Amino acid sequence: MSKALRLLLLSMLGCIMQTTLIGYLRIAGVAPDLMIALLVAVTSYGGPYTGFCLGSVMAMLYDASVGYVLALNLVGYTFIGWAAPLIRGFLQQKLRRLKHKSVLVMLVTCFFLTCVREILYIGYLFLIGSQIGIVTLLRMLLCAGYSAVMLLPMILLARKVMTWHPGRARNARQDFNEDGEDAATETHR
Repeated sequence: MSKALRLLLLSMLGCIMQTTLIGYLRIAGVAPDLMIALLVAVTSYGGPYTGFCLGSVMAMLYDASVGYVLALNLVGYTFIGWAAPLIRGFLQQKLRRLKHKSVLVMLVTCFFLTCVREILYIGYLFLIGSQIGIVTLLRMLLCAGYSAVMLLPMILLARKVMTWHPGRARNARQDFNEDGEDAATETHR
């Protein structure tokens, strides 16, 4: 399977998880942004251009599924997809003396980019005349922290999809079936 098809599959999975799974993951009315966590996880397999393209596809799928006509998500997720590998590279260079930093760098990147997306959304709420208070800012920080924690399962999902090889799975099944047939014939003798 080509890399483009795998990325398209991940973008569809991200959109589906963001629209359906989010209802079950709410804590105190705050839900994580699984699409940002998936974007940060997937951009380790590609650079800024891959993140840019994946972020824009995910945003368009999400806007189409939810019914938003405002392109706020398109701008936000496209920027996040582009910025995630750049921020991660910067942090890895600054923390080069620290061992086992890859997951820490991804967590900090996810937290920061979720804060950026939430600030963009809070700015939109301010422009349309909504009341913004301390509770809104605390919810933003809770959402960013929760999204950073949800990055860990997204890393596993992205790794599973990006490294899956159908030929190996087929060969493993054939080997298992052949071993099972050999064992079955030996027990019947």
